[in-house]
Amino acid sequence: MLKRPSTGLRNLTIIVTCVAFVVFVFLAQTVLAAILPSQGNDAETVAKMSSMTASAETFDGYAAVSLIYAHTNEAIRMAMLIVLGVATIGLLLWWLRLPRTLTLALACLVPAWLLYLPLFTKDTFVTPVIIGSTLVLTGFQRNLSLRIGLTSALYLLYAVIFRQYFIIILAVWLGLLVLLRVKWYWRIIILAVVPLLAMLLPDNLYETLQMQRDIVNYSRLGGQGNRTAFMNLVQPDGLRTFPINYLYAAWRLNFPIFVGGGLKEAYLFVMLCIYTLLMISGLRSGNSRVSWPAALFCAHMLVLNIFEPDLGSYLRHLSTALLFLAPSLAMWDRLWQASLLSGSGGGGTPTPSRSEHSARAGKIATVHATL
Repeated sequence: MLKRPSTGLRNLTIIVTCVAFVVFVFLAQTVLAAILPSQGNDAETVAKMSSMTASAETFDGYAAVSLIYAHTNEAIRMAMLIVLGVATIGLLLWWLRLPRTLTLALACLVPAWLLYLPLFTKDTFVTPVIIGSTLVLTGFQRNLSLRIGLTSALYLLYAVIFRQYFIIILAVWLGLLVLLRVKWYWRIIILAVVPLLAMLLPDNLYETLQMQRDIVNYSRLGGQGNRTAFMNLVQPDGLRTFPINYLYAAWRLNFPIFVGGGLKEAYLFVMLCIYTLLMISGLRSGNSRVSWPAALFCAHMLVLNIFEPDLGSYLRHLSTALLFLAPSLAMWDRLWQASLLSGSGGGGTPTPSRSEHSARAGKIATVHATL
């Protein structure tokens, strides 16, 4: 008779991965300069700005990180990166047991490992927000308002200090939660009303959001390491051009393999496919510990398509939200365990229907089950 997998393999994987990450942090600058020459640009910008004085008018996310950089030494910064990286790795792998899900999780971790975890940037400070939100969303199952309130507080705090667009992510997430909780006919009504509500927002908001991509890429197109940068399809002009530029950007960012892509674009496309499968299965799970984090990941993806300037930035910023897919990975792990225990082999992608999930929820789909 088959037994449930022990935690031994998981513990070993966490230890080995964390040790490897600690070593990588000390080698990151050299390694990344060799394989991803443009990846350290944000970290270099922060280091340069640390010696400057920002006025109230120019104080932004970079200035905030630079201020922290200026008042810490290298040892403290390294310690911060290591602690946050180890916490991310541990939380991502903690709920998994099977070799296949551990391998899949490690594959999902590669972009975060290479693109932001070992570098001191604005993304360093989104990591505790993501960790905290993940713990909140998976830890307070009965108190829905507390989960929403604490997650909202974390996002608003980060938005005020570092990135204002996190307010938009929060708003989109709250909207997705409403869609998850209402009947199908209410979803149709809500989706029909959204375009009407969009018309109530000022045109300059849409123009500002669209212009961010063009502002960043104006001097970058054709430059070394910026071959995936692109401009908006049409000149930003309020709400009229917003859908056109949004759909064009979504195509360029999410289907790069079909836009003259090479190996890097193919890799990005594969990672996006994995992220999307995990997100969709999480949204369909019917378990709020899984679906709410998946909805928050979806909100990140939807908002980033508005203004991301290139594929590298898109993958980096999307990978910061990877922990929101950890409950989906845990659900896959439990479903595969159940398939193995029942003797069905456990092959394929586990995407249970709501009825199947309801029948199994107490045994395998609850994130904290069998820990």
